[in-house]
Amino acid sequence: MGKIIIVCYSEKCEEALSFRRLCDKVVISCCFNTSFLLTLRGTMRQKMTRDGLPWLTILLHWGVGMVVLVLFFLGIWMVGLDYYHPWYYQGPWWHKGLGVVLLVWLLCQSLWQFYRVPAVSLLKRGSWQARLSTMMHVALLLLSYLLVLSGYFIVTGQGQGLVVFDWFNLPAVVKLNDMAMQWFGEFHCYAAYILIFLVGLHVFAALKHHFFDKDAVLSQMLGKRRY
Repeated sequence: MGKIIIVCYSEKCEEALSFRRLCDKVVISCCFNTSFLLTLRGTMRQKMTRDGLPWLTILLHWGVGMVVLVLFFLGIWMVGLDYYHPWYYQGPWWHKGLGVVLLVWLLCQSLWQFYRVPAVSLLKRGSWQARLSTMMHVALLLLSYLLVLSGYFIVTGQGQGLVVFDWFNLPAVVKLNDMAMQWFGEFHCYAAYILIFLVGLHVFAALKHHFFDKDAVLSQMLGKRRY
């Protein structure tokens, strides 16, 4: 009986020892992989510091900006069109389609911002310029999403779908009363003006960095390398 107990005890010890060795290997592997990922992330960050911003960051930035400007001026122009004007229906057709294009650009930009390695800021961390820059980017992104959302409800509020370039149809999710429709219409209008005002401030800040501060903020967004 004693021998059996000793044998069983020895087997249990051996199993425990094997399990511990396996755990040690897992821990070592995780530490190595974590260290490797951190090293890779640091290397990418250093490369971005030297070579400038990734091309996808630049493309999404200018893409969103151009679509926003086109939508704003198209919207201002088309609301004053006469019923017999050839663009009376063509203007809203483009406006709705480009609104969906803007949504796709915004989603891609948001996903890329979450995925990518953060760029090394040229602004001193904690400074008023850095805080203001963060607030500006959040406001621009939030207002852009709200504009797209309000535009969707304006088009689909009576139960009809949103036709996108005659390719596909986005169905309505809720039917709104007249008061809600009016509220979304007014919000869409005022939010558009606020967004363009913020875009103007954003452009002014970029020009200030380039001509007065003499740093590489604007140059990087134009695709130039940072030395």
